[in-house]
Amino acid sequence: MKPVYQKRRRTWLLVPGYQAGKEIFRGVAEVLTLLGQDAVISPTTRTTPEDTDHIGPWVRGILEAVGPPQPQPLVVVGHSAACPRMPLVARCLLDAGHRVEAVILVNGRFPAGDGLAPVEADETLATMLDDMVRPDDYLPPWHHWWGGMVVDMLPVEERARVFAEFKPVPRNLFDQPIPVPELPANLRMCFLATGEMYLMAYERAKAEGWEVARLEGEHLHLVVDPVTVAGTLLSMVGRPRLVPGN
Repeated sequence: MKPVYQKRRRTWLLVPGYQAGKEIFRGVAEVLTLLGQDAVISPTTRTTPEDTDHIGPWVRGILEAVGPPQPQPLVVVGHSAACPRMPLVARCLLDAGHRVEAVILVNGRFPAGDGLAPVEADETLATMLDDMVRPDDYLPPWHHWWGGMVVDMLPVEERARVFAEFKPVPRNLFDQPIPVPELPANLRMCFLATGEMYLMAYERAKAEGWEVARLEGEHLHLVVDPVTVAGTLLSMVGRPRLVPGN
């Protein structure tokens, strides 16, 4: 066997975390397009505290954004809070007939293999969320959770357009278990870490044989340096793989 490198046109499905909006991925999408790729940024379907299912509407919104299956391969990229849901998104896309080639998690929690809810996977998260929940059962926009630490991640000129899309989300969204369905063994799984926030998830991905990469920067580095992030994403799916018979 010998490594085979395949340079091809792909469709990139870019999925923001459910507290964010499309602006988080706008720069990366523009760079990918300039490099001859197709890029789709999925919408963030909002739910309310009265809803019991927050995941179903979100996934359906993503499927609608992608449209019908196309001949070219599809790469699914999730950022931040979207990461634990990426195996489910990939499974739904495969079941709909899409040629999913790779799944890339960017700076987010590793999917809990037993399908736990976020507050079950991290007990400290429930305490933090309960301390922040408003009387209307919504949590404040994500960038308010961390104060100046998040604001300082972005240049002044980028803050208004990006943070305007960070909306309040229902507290009970984090109580819903996230299914982690089985995926094909030949589906390339990848993890990109920016900074040190998700190094534990990065190390777990590395231990499980995923493609991994690290960049210096903060959690919102994809906004700050979309050229480097887009180039890294491309390199991760283009790395040589051993193919029998070559």
